[in-house]
Amino acid sequence: MIGDEADLLQFLPSIALFGGLTEPTLQRVIAKMRRHTLEPGAQVCCEGEVGRSMFVVRQGEAVVYRDLPSGKRVKMVRMGEGEFFGEMTLIDIQKRSASVMVDQPTLLLSLGNKDLYALYQEDTPGYVMVLQNLCRELSRRLRSTNQKLTSMADDSSDDKTLIRKAVKRKP
Repeated sequence: MIGDEADLLQFLPSIALFGGLTEPTLQRVIAKMRRHTLEPGAQVCCEGEVGRSMFVVRQGEAVVYRDLPSGKRVKMVRMGEGEFFGEMTLIDIQKRSASVMVDQPTLLLSLGNKDLYALYQEDTPGYVMVLQNLCRELSRRLRSTNQKLTSMADDSSDDKTLIRKAVKRKP
């Protein structure tokens, strides 16, 4: 059955986030995951809220979006089976940077910050592998965003600075 332990033991290693994990580590991760069955229109999380968990799409799709001050809604990306979101809040301890909803029946798996800490205590090598995989994915996404930004600059006829200042850390 989709979402049960046997299914997840087959499914999770195919996701970059859980690649290279041993079966005992995968079993620990699976034991900590919560399953969320959502109907179309369900809100998963909202931009600006405090987040304490990340999500993996097991079945269906999740739409990541932001609402602009003008009232316009910008869909940033669709996350399909095997993709994950919400991980940034586990690393930078900031509020959520975007909202997520589903527009079709969807099964999500969640893993919280306390779950990751428990993995660290139980299986440090497995925890390090998950963090390393997470960093690789964040790096891949940043490179993709950089490519899109430079493509936008290349398409523009005037000489604009796309990013004005380096992001400063909050005290």
